[in-house]
Amino acid sequence: MNARQIKEEIHSFINQADERFLRLVYSMVESEKSEKGFFNATDGQMTERAEKSLKSVEEGKTRNIHDFKKDIASWKEDRAIQ
Repeated sequence: MNARQIKEEIHSFINQADERFLRLVYSMVESEKSEKGFFNATDGQMTERAEKSLKSVEEGKTRNIHDFKKDIASWKEDRAIQ
C-alpha cells in the first residue's frame, strides 16, 4: 500500500469510527504534533530550555518522584477519558 491508499483507508475508517477510537487517534495526533515541536527546536531554543530548567532547580522549584508519578498517572487517566 502506498501513502495515498493508506490515507484513503484511514479516512474511510475514521468516517465510521466510534468516539472512543476517534479520541485515541486524536491523542496520537496531538502527541505527534508536540513531539515535532520539541525535536524541531534549534540549538539556541534547547539551550534556553536547559538554562531555564537549571534556574528552576537552583530556585528550589523541584518535585519528588512520587508526586511526579502520581501526576503522570492522573494525566494519563484524564487523556483517556477526555
